Amino acid sequence: MINNYQKSEDHDVIIVGSGPGGLGVAATLEGWHPYLSDTLNFKFGPNIDNIIRRSQSDLLQFKPSELLYHNVRPIDFFRSYHHPENYSLNPDQYKIKFSKIKSLDWLMITSGKPGGLWNEVPRNQLTLGPSYWMELAHYPMKQFFVDFDLDRDPNELGHRDDIILYYEKFVERFNLHHKIRGGEKLVHVDQGDNERRFKLIVDTNSSQKVYECDYLVFAVGPKSQPRKLQWQDENNSFISNNYTYPGDYPGDSCVIVGGGRSSDWAATELYDAEKLVVYVMRQAKENHLRLIKDSLHLPYYQRLNVIMNSQSNRFKIMYDSEIKRFTDDGNVTVIDNKSQITSEIITDHLIVEIGASANYQLLSKWFPLTLISKRDNYRFQLMQMVCNQSTFESVDIPGLYPAGYLAEGTGLSVIGFHAGSYLIAGDIYRKINKFSNGE
Repeated sequence: MINNYQKSEDHDVIIVGSGPGGLGVAATLEGWHPYLSDTLNFKFGPNIDNIIRRSQSDLLQFKPSELLYHNVRPIDFFRSYHHPENYSLNPDQYKIKFSKIKSLDWLMITSGKPGGLWNEVPRNQLTLGPSYWMELAHYPMKQFFVDFDLDRDPNELGHRDDIILYYEKFVERFNLHHKIRGGEKLVHVDQGDNERRFKLIVDTNSSQKVYECDYLVFAVGPKSQPRKLQWQDENNSFISNNYTYPGDYPGDSCVIVGGGRSSDWAATELYDAEKLVVYVMRQAKENHLRLIKDSLHLPYYQRLNVIMNSQSNRFKIMYDSEIKRFTDDGNVTVIDNKSQITSEIITDHLIVEIGASANYQLLSKWFPLTLISKRDNYRFQLMQMVCNQSTFESVDIPGLYPAGYLAEGTGLSVIGFHAGSYLIAGDIYRKINKFSNGE
């Protein structure tokens, strides 16, 4: 930790994280504000219609608390106008459009590339739903496909490469490059000194930096703190923490530790690459089978189901089990937690896909935080920060805004949380008083 420091930069707003949660806020703070092109057919009733008509040329100017007063969640209001139907719209059908006003003084710091976690998923990973679920309203996915001559249907599953390219082009389209500091990892947030509310300690490849700001958008993502096995040796070349592609794992066999969607993908793809796969998970068989049954609308789960039913001698799943040790010569000891029977397995690679959690330790200065559980049976397993539903400002830390999946009350896709961008940006614009006369 830096005690005697020299401040590198200060800004009104700093965004931490370059995933879709952070990028949506960035574009809005850059001055791209939503307005409604259809001024006649509002659908929330006369009270809401009157509120919206007063600010229809810039939807960030009305106070979202007015919607809550009439029992309409602000994030639901914006989300419903972004995608009113359960299919991708043509760009000219969008009721929400965007116009440019003056940018705020903002900066983004990120250790990764635009797109956040999508840069870390397997090389051939597909989305869990239609690719348009990954879009930010500022730039419709269908328009992106047209712009780059990609023969894709946004109503179909999207490939990792297309999703990453979309976020890269989003940054270019809205000229966000000059305010993004890449290769910088946040290590701690502290209270600021006299001039600014927050002080951010950041590691780069060669040094530490200190930034200060008055408003902090906390968009580090739901997997910013990777989990590790207790015995795991970081220097062991046999161990991989992120599955990538079969060609990255020479040899004939792999042991996979996990039980979620990422490890399911790895097990399927490695088996189809002619590897011998041993799949180890702590969860019970019935839980995993339920996930597969409920996911058979996805082609890669159809394939996993076929593999599991084939009784192939190249594919073995060990339920209610965990790894006890792993030696340098590739000997893995697995224990069945029900029977307490151990098995010794010789393998070429151990792939650890046991997930991660949101790194709230970065905010330890304000512990204990008020968190709420957001979980489904299979994928969404995190604690969200409780926030004001009109602004997404944290109830614990004035001036801090959790973004993306980290904010209480968001949905399970990008279009499920993207509308929070407007609530965050609008609140900051109001507090900095940058609405009058377009300023």
